[in-house]
Amino acid sequence: MNVISVKNLTVSYHKKPAIKGINLEIDSGSVIGIVGPNGAGKSTLLKGILGLLPFDSGEIKIFGKDIDKSRKRISYIPQREQFDWDFPINVHDVVMMGRYAHLPMIGFPKAKDREIVDQALQKVEMLKYASRQIRNLSGGQQQRIFLARSLAQESDIYFLDEPFVGVDAKTEKAIFNLMKELKDEGKTILVVHHDLGKVLEYFDKLILINQTLIAYGNTKDVFTAEMINKTYGGRLTILQRTEELVGQ
Repeated sequence: MNVISVKNLTVSYHKKPAIKGINLEIDSGSVIGIVGPNGAGKSTLLKGILGLLPFDSGEIKIFGKDIDKSRKRISYIPQREQFDWDFPINVHDVVMMGRYAHLPMIGFPKAKDREIVDQALQKVEMLKYASRQIRNLSGGQQQRIFLARSLAQESDIYFLDEPFVGVDAKTEKAIFNLMKELKDEGKTILVVHHDLGKVLEYFDKLILINQTLIAYGNTKDVFTAEMINKTYGGRLTILQRTEELVGQ
């Protein structure tokens, strides 16, 4: 089933295009990596699909509807540096934010909402930190709190922007296992990623981008030296490492 449709998406910063003419049709039930060099527009593509940035041209449909009519079914985990970790709020309250879309216009969380939050925290092994202030968490713990908030939202599509950056091995494994679990439930997960060494292990499909769409398809089909060469502009070190990876 097609869940995301992107047609001719172009987004600019200060009149300079960051991504140009992107066309994608994304099915449900897969983990999709978004890969490209720095400045390629990976995060811009994610935010453009989410409707968080104005775009010059294009049309986005989520489950066949405009983004504003589908937001309850979408979860977004931004890069950690985009969050104010000094804000005086505890872990439980951050994760409860994931329930807001399910609450009435004027209303408070109910026992079911608190139960869902506790279950999400338990799943990422952070329940015992529920009352801790977020500023007192490590980078890996902070990322797991974001994951718990997304789980509490009970979404169908998950957007993760560089979730593996700056996390410990335990958190990286937790994120990987969670992506597999969500996929098995029929969810769709899009992940901005930079480590080519983990691409074959982590992703069913790849979006290769460098302002324009270079390739999109099954990872084993598009993760080739030729496609990476096109994506990264022929950088020799990247190409050599990719040849080793795809040859394994």
